[in-house]
Amino acid sequence: MNLRESSERHEAVLRQLNEERVAALTRIGRTLESTIEQLQAIRIRIERGSGNVSSADAMEYERLRARATQYRWYLEVQREALGMRHHGFLDHFYAVAGPLTTPSTNHQLPSTNRR
Repeated sequence: MNLRESSERHEAVLRQLNEERVAALTRIGRTLESTIEQLQAIRIRIERGSGNVSSADAMEYERLRARATQYRWYLEVQREALGMRHHGFLDHFYAVAGPLTTPSTNHQLPSTNRR
């Protein structure tokens, strides 16, 4: 194998690695978007209810919130692997809702997301 063939193979491997990185970034972004949509849907359902939050709804909300927070972090890590260092604008596009509050006391419900 001469130098040119070696260089071409190296470039092909680099292209494949970058394609895999982009594919991972896409999967993470889609999972994050889906999780945020689910999180928003359950929050709306809770807010439209009579003001009573069942423990099952609260647990599901916190589970989704923890998953969204985790995937938001995965997105930053994957972006950094691609050389993208500025992530501030992601908060606008991938805003993860905060913890639930009870309407009567305006206190936060216990969170299952302990980081």
